[in-house]
Parts: sequence; C-alpha cells; structure tokens
Amino acid sequence: MNRRRSRTLPAAIALALLAVPALASASASATGTSRIPKPESTLGFVPCTDYKLATYEQIAEYYRKLDAASDRMKLMEIGRTSEGRPQLMAVVSSEKNLQEKNLRRYKDISVRLSQGDKLPDSVARNLAKEGKTIAWVDFGIHSTEVAGHQTAPQFAYDLVTSETPEAREVRDNVVTLLVPNVNPDGGTKVADWYRKNLGGPYQDAGFPELYQKYAGHDNNRDWYMFNLRETQNVGRQLFHEWLPQMMHNVHQTAVFPARISIPPYEDPLNPNINPQVVRGVNLIGDAMGQRLDREGKVGALARQSYDIWWNGGARTAPYYHNQIGILTETAHASATPRVYDPKDFPATFADGTSTSQPSVFYPSPWKGGEWHLSQSCAYIVSASWAMLRQASDDREGWLYGAYQMARDGARNGGSTTYVIPADQADFPTATKLVDKLRWNNIQVERALSSFTVDGRTYPAGSYVVREAQPYRAAVLDLLNPQVYPDRRLYPGGPLEPPYDITGYTLSFQMGVTVDKLDQAVRVNTASVDWPKAPAGTVTGAPRHSYALDPRVNDSSTAVNSLLAAGEQVWRSGGEVTTRTGKLPAGTFLVKADRGTGDRVTGLARQLGLSIAAVDAAPTGLSELKAPRIGLYDGFNNYDEGWTRYVLEQFKFGFQRLDNAGVRAGDLKSRFDTIVLPDATYNSMRNGRAAGSLPAEYTGGMTDAGVANLKTFVEAGGTVVTLNRAAQLPIQAFGVPVKDVSAGVEETTYNIPGSVLNLGTDANDPVASGFAPTTAAFVSDSPVFQVNEGAQGVSVAATWPTTNILKSGFLLGEDLIGGKPAVVTSKLGQGEVVMIGFKPQHRAQSHGTYRFLFNAMYLGGQG
Repeated sequence: MNRRRSRTLPAAIALALLAVPALASASASATGTSRIPKPESTLGFVPCTDYKLATYEQIAEYYRKLDAASDRMKLMEIGRTSEGRPQLMAVVSSEKNLQEKNLRRYKDISVRLSQGDKLPDSVARNLAKEGKTIAWVDFGIHSTEVAGHQTAPQFAYDLVTSETPEAREVRDNVVTLLVPNVNPDGGTKVADWYRKNLGGPYQDAGFPELYQKYAGHDNNRDWYMFNLRETQNVGRQLFHEWLPQMMHNVHQTAVFPARISIPPYEDPLNPNINPQVVRGVNLIGDAMGQRLDREGKVGALARQSYDIWWNGGARTAPYYHNQIGILTETAHASATPRVYDPKDFPATFADGTSTSQPSVFYPSPWKGGEWHLSQSCAYIVSASWAMLRQASDDREGWLYGAYQMARDGARNGGSTTYVIPADQADFPTATKLVDKLRWNNIQVERALSSFTVDGRTYPAGSYVVREAQPYRAAVLDLLNPQVYPDRRLYPGGPLEPPYDITGYTLSFQMGVTVDKLDQAVRVNTASVDWPKAPAGTVTGAPRHSYALDPRVNDSSTAVNSLLAAGEQVWRSGGEVTTRTGKLPAGTFLVKADRGTGDRVTGLARQLGLSIAAVDAAPTGLSELKAPRIGLYDGFNNYDEGWTRYVLEQFKFGFQRLDNAGVRAGDLKSRFDTIVLPDATYNSMRNGRAAGSLPAEYTGGMTDAGVANLKTFVEAGGTVVTLNRAAQLPIQAFGVPVKDVSAGVEETTYNIPGSVLNLGTDANDPVASGFAPTTAAFVSDSPVFQVNEGAQGVSVAATWPTTNILKSGFLLGEDLIGGKPAVVTSKLGQGEVVMIGFKPQHRAQSHGTYRFLFNAMYLGGQG
C-alpha cells in the first residue's frame, strides 16, 4: 500500500465537490425503476460522494430494501461476524434464473462440474451448455480501503436495474454473487471514525486500531486456515456451496501513481496451479484494462507487486480450487479528495518501468491532478463489469473449463496418498489439520480398520488424503514443501520480494505428521464431512494425580480450565510414570480431589485427550498457578491480535496492556507474565508521533515504560518476546545476548516468510513436550548469539547447522546455522524468554504454540 502524501484541495473547491454525483448509473432506462429504491434514499447521499461514508448497517439496510423491491435479487445471511453482525450475500440474475427451481439447478451444475472427476465428458458438456456462469464480486475486505464497500450499494442497484443490452445478457447468462462487505465490523468502525473526525485535525489520520477484531489488515491472510468467522462465512460459499468459476476481490490502493492495479500479475507462478486458471486471470485482466481505456479511465497497471505464488489470500486461495481469482487495487483509499502533482511521482515503479511514459503493461499513464472517491468507485465498477462481461460471453467455456481442471486433478494424482497417523502424540491437533483441509473442500477419508503400507502399520482412525481429487492443487500446496525460486532484481542483488510469504506448508506449521506414500493405498475407509475430536479417555482412578501429556497442545486448554476451577496442578521436572506408560518432563499433574474426576473426564471427552492415572508422586514437582498474563497492545499490531486469538482459543486468562499501562509502572502487582508480540524496539518505545492521532493513541511505552518492564523482571516477573520484540531486552535490559543479524544486508541474510527445521532441548522447561526436532515459521527474525561466558542463560531450541530450510526460501545459512532460536535469560529474580521466530504465526503454526505456552507458564510456576 502506497502512503505518499499529496496536497489537499483548496477548501472552496472541496466544498463544491460535495455535490458531484459519485457514480453514473449504468441504468439508462430501467423498467419499473420507480419502484426500485436508489441507494441515496436509504443512505441519505449518493454513494461515493466526497466526505461521506456509509456504515455497514446502512448498506445492509439498502440491500434488504433492494431485495424486497426486485425479483432480480435474492438476499441471504451467510453467517455472523466476529462481533456478531449478520453477514449478507446477494444473488443477482434474471427473474427467470432466480426462480427457485432454476437457481437450485444452476447451483447444482456448478458444484457437479467443480467435482468433475465423477462425470463423463458428454455429461459435462451438456451441463456446461445448460448452466450459468457463477461469478463472485466482494467488497470491503480491508475496511480502510473505503471505495469498495462504498461502491457496493450502487453496483447492486445498477446490476439489478440496468436495461442495457450488456446488463440483460449478464443477468441472463450469469448468476452473480455479491458480498457487500467481507469485513462488516471494520466497515462500520472506519465509517464511524471518519464521520467523528470529519473537519478536524484527525480527519485523514486513519482508523488507529485493528478494524477486524483479531486480524486487522491480516484478515486477507486466513484463506486456507479459516480461523476467522468472516473467512468461514465466505469460504463456505466459495468452496462448498456455490463453487463460482471466477471471483473479483476488490482492494485499494494501487501501486502509486497508477489508478488501478490489474492482472496479469508478475512471476513467480506457483507450479501447482492449473494453466487454465492463469490464462483466465490474464484474459480477464486484459479485458479490464481494455474497458477502462475505452471509457477514458487511464492509469491501469499490470505486472507489478502481486504474484501468483502464495496460497492464503481471498483471490489466491481460489486458484487452488480451479477458480479464476482477480484482485484489483484502485487508487486513493480515502473519502477526502486530493490533488496529486506529477512532480511528486516517483520516476519508476519498483521494476524500473517508467511512471510517466507508456509501456506494455502501463500503456496509458495517469498524469496527475484531482482525485475523488467517486473516481475510485467508478474504476471498481468498470473492472467488475468487465469480468461479468467475460463471464457472460464465454459462459459455456468457463463451466466446461472448471470440469476439465477438476477431471485432470483427479487423473494426475492417482499414485500418491497422504496418511495422517492416529498414533501420533498430538492427534487432537492432527484432527484440527483435517478440519482445515475440509474447509478447503479437500476430500479426506478415515480408516475404519488398521492397514499396513511398506511395513508401517497405521491404526484405525488414521486419516487418508488421496492426491487424486478435483482440488489436487490445494492438496499439493498445503501438504508439500514450497521451493521458492531465487529471483534477484539484478545479479548479486536483493531478492525480488514476494507478495506475502514464500513457505507455508500447513502440516509443517501445525506440527502434524503426514506420511506421503508414493502409491495408491487400499484401505477400508469412510468419507469425512467434518472431523470430530478423537475419543478422549481417562484411564483409572489415581491415588495421586491425573497426568496430561505435555506434547498435546490442548493439554494446556484443559489445564487452564482446571486452574480456573480451583484445581491444584503441578508440572514435572522429569519423566512421569503413569498406568499407561511414561510421559516426558513437563507433564501436567492434576491433584486427585473430590470432583476433580468429573472435570477431568469432561475435558478429556471434549478435547480428545488421553489422560492417565498416577499413583505415586514423582520427584521434582513444581506447583503451577494460573499466571496473570499481560498482553502488550501498542495499537493496530496484527501480531497482537493473532496472539490474543490463540490465547482465547486455549483458555488463557489475560489482560491487554497498553502503552499507558506500561508507563504507569507497578507491573508486578498486576502481572506474572508479560507477552510482547512481534514489533521493533523503536515502535514499542516511541509509538505514533504526537499530533498524528488523538493523544490516547500516540506515544509508545517511552524509556520510562521500558524501565518499568525491566523492574518487573527484576522483581520476579517473566517477559516473553516474540520475534523482533527481542530487540527490547537485547538493547535495553542488558541481557547477554546479541542479534547478529542486525545491520546485515538482505543480500546476505533473507528469510521472507519460510518454514525452517529446528532442534529442541526438552529438558529446558520452555521446550517441554517437544520432540528433538520440529519446524518453525520465520520472517524478519533475529539471529541470537549468547555472549561468551554468559551466566543464567539457557537455550531451549537451536537452528541446525545444515538442512535448515524446510519450505520456502532461505538466504544466509552461514549466519543462522547453529545459532540459538529460543533463549531464556535470568534478570534479577525474573527471566526474559526470547523466541526468535513467530511461534503463533497468524494462528497457523500450532506446532510451535507450546514454546509460547510454556514460557507464559513460567510466570505462574513455583
């Protein structure tokens, strides 16, 4: 997102522009329009008028009125948001297509063709001739990119009412799914904030907090994980209910000074994606550019910034489901008009292409001048109509192509099977992986009996994923390592930055064992709809305690619930003997007391835990109290939001600790453990500049707050730092640890979001429950080195010296190899735990959650 500033319009001109209509309606002479309400009748203003933003509630109200007034729209609620708002989707087509019987038929055709491996070619061709293209347009996923959700009312009105030949053909040939806001909560927050500050010093300051409850702007990073309610609501429609052949995901801001970024995108191309998807993306992108130029809307830019590699965004995840995913980024994410002076333009884009001279992918450069919200909205409208025109003109081709891709996916993977063994230590997390696969509509089976392959016997209950299936691309991408190409801007220069990350293999991130077998496996199975937690058990009535396995993430969920209920819990310093065998150091032991058995049994069944009886007290026990956790929130930190999500999922009690709270001091009276999510030292210390926002949002913890954190540790508290937050204790606490990557050029050290192998020491309490090796997600991460002769320092995890990269891209093996990855340093009576990567990355890396959990427990451990 470009944040270049430009001059605001003179006040007199700006006021005059309030009266400029935001969008020219596509409806030239709509029949019956007198009974169809226009958006302004509900909103109180024409959509996309300067200085005006509608809330989600206003837009939803208009969609309901439009639905009630027209037989060309059907409105449905697709779920509730993270904050409880109803999320809407409109289905728009001709009156005939929307008759219940016909609509059900077209939906069924789309689904059947997308599962084309089960169809003879002749049947598929007939279905393609009969069916209608299902096309998707969504708005507002990033709430501060206001043009999208402000366009939604007018676009729906035009699509419903327009009687141009093009509009009639689109309604006849296409069933269009419109989502007026992918993030309704944020849409209202941003609109309310702008209205509140309109005319004041913070009018254009931007919303200062996370506009999505947990993810903020990262809500477009959840599309293979489906953690967020909004992602689930939309994903259910995209990948399970309707299976559209194409979708347009609307964003702002374009690569400056372009007015809109469109496909074709730039390399690299993920090799798992079907060529028809890539051709379709390019075709629709070219159609968008052609239409924009025909309409005099110059400044459309292609082949910049956005690649086709990473799986996880709203427009990229569809690629792995044989769908054409289109992202556009229009200019000027604001309701405030501006004047842009071409003298302020950069001479070139990132790849060296001129911003002022025509080129192959920027043939009509924008020359600067006034820009209004209405223009941004108009570009979105044109791009969306261009896609719908393509959907209409080649209706049969898009439908048959979806069938071909599904058929080919099933044909090409017949010799490979993935097995998720039921006898792995943390099988509840393996079941969560299966849940993610099912959200992606990947076919999964459950073994009804044990089976043996190449001498390895898999127990009943193991999951089987066959590569031969319609969405083979998704299977390949989520269960295999990524090999990101070494692309340099010039020989010996820095790596071409990826659009997002380079390695994200889901099984690696979640720490789940998945065996890839190079053969088709014959086994008695049943299809899995949605997986259930394995049957939990409690073995025996203990004389001393109940033992919970520290290798299982949800043992922490149970322990936190038991502590909240007043149960007594210990952690073991060594191995524990139970009636069913031995458990490693760090085992949780729950005192067998009156009523405890019922609580433990209930949690075992709920979470799928195998809990064993312990008859004699092990040596080296330390009592565990529920730590009073403070989660540092410096405002609008995505990593804080994801951390908060993870803590809530696993029932950790915590309080959010803002900058004012850190500055106030007396931290030890309120907290046992303080967690600093990923952030730089300077951003935590300094915060936002004074005057940029209201005072409560500016300034960081300051040097005084940093000193208060140090005092907290010295008084016996535990500070846990995630990824770059280690800069704070390294630079300000005097811990005997260095970050040897500081100041190193990215031509020497660069890990742009990858999964690395990691060695662990389970004797260290921070690594309790880990096997000797695991995998960790690394991005913009420090490289620790413990000072020679340092005292009071322990290392829980270390990067290997060879075979470091597991998935993605790594430059700098010599720098990171053999270095500590998780370090605990004593300071006074307390300790600082520095985790040199993202153990809870976007609530995806379940495999390293326990580093965070164990570190937090230190604050409550006697």
